[in-house]
Amino acid sequence: MPESPRRDDESPPDRNLPVPFGWVRMYVAVLECLGYLALCGFLGYWLDQRRGWSPWGLLLGLMLGTAFGLYRLLHESKRIGL
Repeated sequence: MPESPRRDDESPPDRNLPVPFGWVRMYVAVLECLGYLALCGFLGYWLDQRRGWSPWGLLLGLMLGTAFGLYRLLHESKRIGL
């Protein structure tokens, strides 16, 4: 069955619209990724000093920060269509 022609007053789906300032959003996502890495790394270092787990707290914090940051980075890049 052929598709009916779209009327002029209908707006296209959101996924086809260009995202304004997509480069700014990706820049913010990269900074957010680095922020997660720094925050989780600092918390891991703090746990190392507090609990004597050296170097496991720092390593775990850096791995968690990397995972959170990459998740957010990929999520944002999908959202803007990259």
